[in-house]
Amino acid sequence: MMDLKEFINNAFGKYEESPELIDFKEELLTNLEDRLQSLEASGLNRDKALKEIKTEFADINKIAEEMSLAKKKEVFEIQYMSLRSFVTKKQAAIYTVLGVLVAFGMITAGLSYLGSGKVEALIGVLMVFLAAPLAGFVYMGLTQETATRNPMRPLRATIYAIATFVLIFGALLVPMLVFGEAKSLEGALAVLIPFALPSIGVLGFLMITEADYRKAWVLKEAEKHNEWAKNFEASGNAQTFGIMTAAIWILAIGAFIFLLILKLWIYSWIPLVVALAVMMFLLAYYMRKSS
Repeated sequence: MMDLKEFINNAFGKYEESPELIDFKEELLTNLEDRLQSLEASGLNRDKALKEIKTEFADINKIAEEMSLAKKKEVFEIQYMSLRSFVTKKQAAIYTVLGVLVAFGMITAGLSYLGSGKVEALIGVLMVFLAAPLAGFVYMGLTQETATRNPMRPLRATIYAIATFVLIFGALLVPMLVFGEAKSLEGALAVLIPFALPSIGVLGFLMITEADYRKAWVLKEAEKHNEWAKNFEASGNAQTFGIMTAAIWILAIGAFIFLLILKLWIYSWIPLVVALAVMMFLLAYYMRKSS
């Protein structure tokens, strides 16, 4: 990855090195590496993928060449961290179709209910035009690469989508049986056994055994946050903040109750707002003190 690193260093060569710039360049390098892996996964060999990355980068760098560092960082972040950078035309078309199906289902369900006056007519339409598109959204969302996470494998995402469809279908079938001609509560609850229980079990298993799809730069930022949190606690600032916050809220709640007893309820919200504001100031102070 030395080529990409040198490319980034050249792009920011006219700016003075600072801790903020170094962090940003490292973050940008991680995103470019993720972009490289994505291009290779799409079928390009490494040389062509590197060439594509450099072309994209060079075009953006040319646009941002005369900009300030802050604006230049903004341009690169928009390109490599915006969801639009990862949504292809085909994916956008699928999202649009699914959205239209949901809207069509909602409108048709409303018309069915207004025309027949029966809840089961409304539910029957939703079972088709709501359950399927929502399952499609689940699949698309899980297999969608973003700036912060890698896409899930299609097979696993398909299992998620099927389980979601079965769960929604079963959940909609319950009110249909309750409000239908049979009006059988026992039958409606019995429907949950073949629909809800298996789907909840499958979804639970998938979530428990889920891998971490966060990208490298997100994991790196999480490590920094965890390190800061440890320092915040080790310094004693966390304990001090907790004690002071507890004291503030005890006083605020006491003042709140006192105002209610005096029937000054119109002013009773003031202690709570003041307590929240003081807590935020204290948090900002101790965060800055620990950094």
